[in-house]
This record gives sequence, structure tokens and C-alpha cells, in this order.
Amino acid sequence: MNLPPLIRPHVYSHPTLDTAIWFLQLRWVAVAGQLLTMAVVAWGLKIKLPATELLILIGITAVTNAAYAFWLARLHRSGVERSDPLPTDQVISGLMLVDILVLTGMLYLSAGMANPFALFYFVNIAVAGAIITPAWAWGIWVATVAGVTLLLVRSLPIAELSSANLQTPSTEAEPIWTIPKIGFLISFATCSGVITYFIAILTGELRQREQALKDAENARVRNRQLEALATLAAGAGHELASPLSTIAVVAKELSRGLEKQDVPESVTKDVALIRSELDRCRQILDRMTSAAGEAAGEQLQSIAINDFLSETLLGLREPGRVELSVSDAAQTTSNLLPVQAAAQAIRNLLQNALDASQPGATIQVIAESCEVGWRLRVIDRGDGMPPEVLQRIGEPFFTTKEPGRGMGLGLYLTQNVIRRLNGTLDFTSRPGHGTTAEVVLPTLRS
Repeated sequence: MNLPPLIRPHVYSHPTLDTAIWFLQLRWVAVAGQLLTMAVVAWGLKIKLPATELLILIGITAVTNAAYAFWLARLHRSGVERSDPLPTDQVISGLMLVDILVLTGMLYLSAGMANPFALFYFVNIAVAGAIITPAWAWGIWVATVAGVTLLLVRSLPIAELSSANLQTPSTEAEPIWTIPKIGFLISFATCSGVITYFIAILTGELRQREQALKDAENARVRNRQLEALATLAAGAGHELASPLSTIAVVAKELSRGLEKQDVPESVTKDVALIRSELDRCRQILDRMTSAAGEAAGEQLQSIAINDFLSETLLGLREPGRVELSVSDAAQTTSNLLPVQAAAQAIRNLLQNALDASQPGATIQVIAESCEVGWRLRVIDRGDGMPPEVLQRIGEPFFTTKEPGRGMGLGLYLTQNVIRRLNGTLDFTSRPGHGTTAEVVLPTLRS
């Protein structure tokens, strides 16, 4: 069923540090505005107010905001950037509840809903809908409606703000709930609820659009990298194929000629080394071409998980160091995949895990079924990676291996193939605790 855009479920993110700083500044403005309003009312309009109690409530806002500022400063010093999501939005939600309690208390001391500043409830509702998740925003709405209900029942009257409709009855004979009060409460709850709903929905739409734009930009960057790598591979293959072939022919003829001559063994070894290095150059060009995405054009085949893992182990150095664990549910499932491309992608992960582990140490592969297809986890027992290295995993030509042991294209190839299959690849690693690569391969449709 297709839902209208405004009533589809959304994924909401936590507020960013930049949003939290903006909220901090807004609360300081509120403190200054409340102090200024008190001064104007008490000295300018000559209206008697319970100044001590009001200043205590304003002080609560100021103290909590100072503590909030200290918390944000600690987050910033810990390395959180202004555009990064905060660890939790419960702090901001809690501060909003404090603000509602303070506003309710101030209105209670100054004529309740007859006070024109009662409209500032809508500010809290609008801000909550814009910067926190819907569950918390609706909690703010409930607290607001409860505050309004309390003020309609009881508040301290001020003669200059008297209102027969909304202020607390002056005598016990007068009913607490009059038709104007009931109507005002219903209209306030309905209006504020609509504001909360639509601001939360529109904010969710905006966040989804921002995420979509970010994903599109990332995809554009990856495509540009892929095009550049394909161009490099094609150019390198074209320019190097002829001289490498010539060197290969000469080395082969030289090797045959030396077999008939009495030459030192070191010369024979040097010629063999030349031929082996030529083979290595060809393999490098083949890997560059494969990383450029040519393997993704393979036909889809239906394959069981055990057969797929067996295909993955083919051509792997030291396959005996790989421990396979396949769940019972996964053993009964099959998947529709470009088998060779997908197997090569997983093979790269296995080889990296073997290279990262100590000589002779085993790695673990756990295969499970999931809602969309298969979930594979490759767990090594290596030294792990620090966060700055983990962030660069998958960049073309980035490698942590020693010179001559890798080009930094294996994981780039793996990510490229898995993305084309609409799958996901995630890494978790800590220095000294090894690395876990988790791959989700969804079942494709032919």
C-alpha cells in the first residue's frame, strides 16, 4: 500500500552538535527576555509581581543552561564535530521539559492563561517538533497540555490581567470548568497537536532529503573514482602490454639459451626472477581491470550457501586457516548471485583477514540467513585498526600492508561489487582486538 508522503514512517536522526548549540543560545535569549519582561512589567507598567518566586524560576533555567553549556563543551573537546549527531537527545528533551515546568510556574504566579505570554507554549512545541525525535516531541506536547490544564484550574490572579473566562474563579460558587475554558483547552490541545505532528513529519522529510542528497553525492564520487580507475587500467594495459610482451619473449628466449650454456646459477635465477615479475605485472593489470567493475557483468546463478563458500575458498592462500560456521537456517537457503564476482569479493575479505592475523592463526567465517538474504561475518585475530585507518578502508590504492604485498584495490573491488548487488559491507575494529567484516548479500531478482 502506498501511503501519502506526510503519513509514511520516517527514520529520524539525533540532533547534531550544531543544533544543540543553537538550542543553548535560544535558552539564553529566553532568560534575557524573561528578565527584561519582568523589569518592564514591574517598573514600566507598575504591576505588582511575585518577583522572588519568578527570579527563582528564571534562575533554574539559567543554571540548567550553564550545566548544558558545560556538557556541550566537554563533547566538543572529546572530538565531536558540529555536524555530528549527538550520543543522545534525551538531554535536550529533558531541558525542554524543564522549560515547560518553568513557564507553567511563571504563568501560575501571573494570572495563568489570562497572561498573554501563555502563547510561548507554542514556541516549545514548535522547537520540540523540529529538533528532537517524534516520541520525545509528543512527550513535550503531553506536558504542555497538562500545564495548560493546571493553569485553567488554578492560578494566582492579577487584577490588571483579569479575565472572567480564563482566570481562576474568585468565589467557590463559580464553576471551575466553564464553556470558554473547555473550548480553549480543546482548541489548544488540537492546535498544538497538529503543529507537533506536521513539524515532526516535515522535519523527517527534510532529514531524509538531506540523507538522499548525501548518498547521491557519495555515489557520484564513487562513480568518478570508478571511471578514473577504469581509464587508468585501460591506459596502463594498452601502454604496458606491448613492452611487457616483448620483455616476456626476450626473457623466455634468454632462458632457453642459457640452458645450453654453462653459466652461473645466479644468472639463471635472475632470468627466472624477471619472468616471475612479468607475471606479477600482468596480475596487477588484471586486478586493476577487475576493480574497475568488469566482473559485475556476470550472469546471475542460483547457488546454495555451502557451494558459495566452497567457491570462495578456491584460489585462496592457506584455506586450511579458515573456520566455517554455517547456521542451520542458512544451509537450507539459496541465493541468486553473480557467483564469480561475489566469491572474489568475499575472497578478498578472507585474504585480508589471513594477512592481518598472525602466521598460522585461524580466521572465522560465520554465515547466517537474514530477512533479505545472507549475512556473512569474517572475524580475524589480528592487531585491529585505529579509527583513522578504519575510516579510509575501501579507498582505492589505500593499504596498510607492507610495500609489495598489496595495491589497496582488494577492498575497493569488494565494496564495488557488494554495492552493485545492493548489499552492505561494515567493519568493526579496535586496536588489539582484531577486525570483523560483516557482509549482507541480498537475494537478487532475475
